[in-house]
Amino acid sequence: MIRPMLAETTKEPFDRKDYIYESKLDGVRCIATLNPNLAKTALQARSGSDITHKFPELAELHKQVRKPCILDGEIVSTSFNAIQHRIHQEKPLGIKVAQFQYPAIYEVFDILYLDYDSVMAKPLIERKAILNSIFAQNYYGRMLGWQTGNGRSLFTIAKENNLEGIMAKAMYSPYLQGKRSDYWLKVKCFKEGIFYICGVTEGENERASTFGSLILGEFVDGKLVYVGNVGSGFTQDQLKMLLYLLEPIESECYLDHASIDRPVKFWTHPQLKCEVRFLERTSDGKLRFPTFRKLCYMASL
Repeated sequence: MIRPMLAETTKEPFDRKDYIYESKLDGVRCIATLNPNLAKTALQARSGSDITHKFPELAELHKQVRKPCILDGEIVSTSFNAIQHRIHQEKPLGIKVAQFQYPAIYEVFDILYLDYDSVMAKPLIERKAILNSIFAQNYYGRMLGWQTGNGRSLFTIAKENNLEGIMAKAMYSPYLQGKRSDYWLKVKCFKEGIFYICGVTEGENERASTFGSLILGEFVDGKLVYVGNVGSGFTQDQLKMLLYLLEPIESECYLDHASIDRPVKFWTHPQLKCEVRFLERTSDGKLRFPTFRKLCYMASL
């Protein structure tokens, strides 16, 4: 099993001549083992599990390389929730339907082995050159673009386009399999947090049968304080699943002095938490531009 190299987090973008800069992708990390001689493509998730069958449109990535190799990259789709929907499909029919709903693309950014020999000890800039010499791009498999020297400008572009952030990678660094290192640094445009689900608001139009948004809270000085609502980032299946989980724990309001600016469908006992991505906090602690990421776990109060 190949364990992908991991990145540390840094708060601010920077400009350095000995670093290269890439967009930070919002998908599923994937090690691709490609052998054009055997007409074989194998895709491995970060956990080590085989996910080849989940992405049939990527089954011929081996045709895009001149020699047997192992690549590092990320499988992306139209959004984070789209790729999450893809990765959780197990049945053949569900995989086939999801393939047409949310087509996947493999964005490759590194090479680990070439012709069965490791190139991980070579500098990143040399590995990029090797990758460029053996990989032919098409719609389903592409090389991730990169630039040198100017991380701040790329970060500004990422922020203006509501992207995840950027990656800064030391130009002469080796590939450290399975290790988190400051050779690779991620700079996020958005922050992430885990919050209590304290209720739901009324839905309208296509959401009339489910809900409009989750009402969120967090503990501050021993009190459960309202931090805002999250109404975007859900798939239809997630809306139904959340309503199914929340209806049995309907209760009184547990928030301290909550002031909600929209009709409340019902309050819940704060037993469930969810992960939310947001741009920043307002002066009174509310989340700006929040997006639902995933349900986390049961909380105990």
